[in-house]
Amino acid sequence: MLAIALGITTGLVYGFADFFGAVASRKLRPILVTGLAGWAGLLALIAAVAIGWLPAHISTPSLWAGIGGGVFSAIALASLYQALAIGPISIVSPLAAVVGALVPAAVGAAFLGESFGPLSWLAIGLVLVAIVLVAYHPQGHSAPRPSTRGLAFGAIAGLGIGVVLVCLHAAPATDGVAAILLMRATNAVILGGVVVILMSRGKANLKTFTDMSVSMWLTIFATGLLDAAANVLFVFASRIGSLTVVSVLTSLYPLGTILLARLVLKEKLATNQLVGIFLALGASALLAIR
Repeated sequence: MLAIALGITTGLVYGFADFFGAVASRKLRPILVTGLAGWAGLLALIAAVAIGWLPAHISTPSLWAGIGGGVFSAIALASLYQALAIGPISIVSPLAAVVGALVPAAVGAAFLGESFGPLSWLAIGLVLVAIVLVAYHPQGHSAPRPSTRGLAFGAIAGLGIGVVLVCLHAAPATDGVAAILLMRATNAVILGGVVVILMSRGKANLKTFTDMSVSMWLTIFATGLLDAAANVLFVFASRIGSLTVVSVLTSLYPLGTILLARLVLKEKLATNQLVGIFLALGASALLAIR
């Protein structure tokens, strides 16, 4: 029951991070937002470890899990942004979310010996359907057809997200958040390199950062802090529960983004999104009582 609650919470927090990242990306290049948020999340984790709030003990398994997770998270982010740019968002976004849930499920079934009864598989299937319903934004009959290139980038993004979740789960429980620290450090270095390249090509400069308002910096910091918090929640949830179940629930992250958009920006929810929300809640309850 606790693992399910943590899994849902993880998905919501990831979604909250995406919301603040999306708000910041309206005024700043998304890759710059991602890079700055990555460093913000890393510094927040370092501070939490330094004052003793979170344990971190680096071992060889955590080292490889962290580096692998960092590389694949960079690939996932780059592919996701490319997929969203190609569009349509209403198709590539849920595609990435569902693929990101299926990868850990496949690993759990094939290598971790996770097995479920018919009721549990039904609940997992319902959550996957809920992911698509929640993430889908109806655009009318004039919506463009998805291109092979857009679908390919969406699938790659999902694979990257799924591998990141597997890497975080693979780190020894005794190492605390060491793998998360290493993953975010690797990711920050990679994205920092991208920012340097952009600056060297004149697509960004120091004035870009000095002209940013306090509210923009706070929004970016919130993005990084929430994303790091979601990483920590996922690790703890997957250690006390099934990797498959927790990963599927985590992939409901579009729900968190949509809820904040509704509360803060007063955006309306489509009928399919409301159905997806209730379906997700019902499926989660089914998992809890299985």
